[in-house]
Amino acid sequence: MQSDGVLSNGQALLNGTANGCDHHRSPGLHRPSNHNHIVKHCNRLTPVDADTIRLIGQHLRELGFHDTLERLSEEAGFDLENPKAAKFRACVMAGNWHEAEISLQDMIPLLADPMSIERMRLLLLKEKYMELLEEGSTLDALKCLRCEIAPLHLHHSDKEVHVLASYMMYSTKEELHRAADWPGAQRGARDRLMDQLQAFLPASVMLPPMRLRHLLTQACQLQVERCPFHYLEQDASNYSLLTDHICSRKQFPSEPLHVLTDHGDEVWYLKFSHNGTRLASGARDGQIIIWSLADSQPKKVRQIKGQSDGIACLAWSPDDSLLLSCGREDCSEALVFNSETGEMKCRVHNSPEESLTCCAWHNDGKRFYLGGTRGQFLECSLDGSVMASWEGIRLQAIATHPSSDVVYAADTHNRIRQYNFRDKSSTTLVQEDCPIMSFTLSRNGQHALLNVTGQGVHVWDLRDRCLVRRYQGIQQGLYTIHSTYGGTSDNFIASGSEDNQVYVWHCRREMPVVVLQGHTRPVNCVAWNPVTLDMIASASDDGSVRLWGTEEQLKRLQEYSKQHLSADDEDKLKEACADTQVAALIYVDQASELEAVDQSNSSLSSSGQLDDGIGLHQMEESQMAVASGPTIAAESGTSSSGSLGPADTGHQREQDRTTPQTGSSVTTTV
Repeated sequence: MQSDGVLSNGQALLNGTANGCDHHRSPGLHRPSNHNHIVKHCNRLTPVDADTIRLIGQHLRELGFHDTLERLSEEAGFDLENPKAAKFRACVMAGNWHEAEISLQDMIPLLADPMSIERMRLLLLKEKYMELLEEGSTLDALKCLRCEIAPLHLHHSDKEVHVLASYMMYSTKEELHRAADWPGAQRGARDRLMDQLQAFLPASVMLPPMRLRHLLTQACQLQVERCPFHYLEQDASNYSLLTDHICSRKQFPSEPLHVLTDHGDEVWYLKFSHNGTRLASGARDGQIIIWSLADSQPKKVRQIKGQSDGIACLAWSPDDSLLLSCGREDCSEALVFNSETGEMKCRVHNSPEESLTCCAWHNDGKRFYLGGTRGQFLECSLDGSVMASWEGIRLQAIATHPSSDVVYAADTHNRIRQYNFRDKSSTTLVQEDCPIMSFTLSRNGQHALLNVTGQGVHVWDLRDRCLVRRYQGIQQGLYTIHSTYGGTSDNFIASGSEDNQVYVWHCRREMPVVVLQGHTRPVNCVAWNPVTLDMIASASDDGSVRLWGTEEQLKRLQEYSKQHLSADDEDKLKEACADTQVAALIYVDQASELEAVDQSNSSLSSSGQLDDGIGLHQMEESQMAVASGPTIAAESGTSSSGSLGPADTGHQREQDRTTPQTGSSVTTTV
């Protein structure tokens, strides 16, 4: 059984055609001159072919290529739009409202919901009313409002009629357009009306507006999501449709730009400010350094003495004016500093028996949360006083929701639970088999990125309470390692590792897309700049903080170094490197395809080679990174250390690992 314009199985019957054959032509289109040829041609069209031709026809109409549209319809052998729908469109675009209402009644059999005909009529009458006001025909507009719009009371409220009536008070077109947020009859109002009307019509009768453009945008977005190196937000309209989209690895932050060695001990934690202009790093000796990233060269702007037994966690306030720090397991105090002056603002210390090792700010910036492995869970004000507490909860890590009062905490029972200090409610969201050493939230608060002892990096969906993906490659033993989200929509993940490397994954791929090599001891923490997305920072037990960027940034840095490095400086650097341990950094530049990158990374890892690049160390005099051409990085002497990390809990680090002495390392050009 079939109705006019639609087959019984839902397939469009365009202008009384079946299988693409033309029997009744629309008067607006030319009849094919060679009917037999057209019938033979259109019989070869599959349903997908016919839909594609209709999409192309709609796009041509939107671009104004009407002659080409008629030619396409002639060669295809069928009309590209239902004739009743085409007539209805023509009446609406011409402002022929009486004929448009008649055509609308003719389309009732084609509508999925016949009751929607009245809502469509109301839209037509509103547009008619607004255009009468624009023309200055106030009496005709009033008649339309009283006699045609008001009786349709089931589809609008009295308030809406009063608002329409108020538009009669405006004397100029500009005032009317501004008050009604209506562009005008000749400025796209009818196109907007047609888009609203098409929402009520089946796609087999009238295609949704800009359908082909929408499909192409979806295809571009899908390619972007699958691109292994796409981390920047770009307008999809700028992508070429002629080839698949894939970014080059050269545009990805995978080159070592700077090596900051002002810390004289293992660097346990680092964090970018929310505005991306500063970086805070904390070391085992309790020193906190704040770096300015405003210029091409990182600059140490503040050095603060924190907890004496080491800095295990740092947190910037939402406005970046304050910096909160916590120590290792035996630390019973938390400190809040003015990030500009380094002055201590407050100190939280209730009992020497407490343990305050993790912290996070509330999104309002007026309070913060502290926790530890001895059962403390505190909500504190800016003056350091305890506002509320939750007793008996042993915590490893804390994070706060970006837009609510919910606090997430990982405890010693391998769980992540959400807490609300207002109503004292709590719910378990994540249950792992092994201890959760650290975790961080995505920007929207829906996903949690976990570092799990013995298992590596996991991502959980907190809303659905399910494990999304396990990422491979990282070595995660008993050390506390902090990972991070990155990219414009948190579509990348980066983490340190006990094998001295930084691993970067695309969120949809379990294998790493990039492995950053250069550190000589375990990498404890990785941070991704939330604003300058082509900057990654990593902190290691080798006492250094490394900043990673793109190949283009590396080249600019080399040019800068050539221009500002004198001959005397080069001689001093070469002389300093003569008596120091030399670490060669070898880079293998592969093609941008992911398979080649993965093969390169695996071969380098198995052979013990390190990534290329420039190991940029600070000069002792200026503490500026220097790089020019292929380099050989020489680090200062080291001394043996068997110290514990922030959460080693009695497990000694390997005796053969060493801690660098206080001082600067040097990079020379050869």
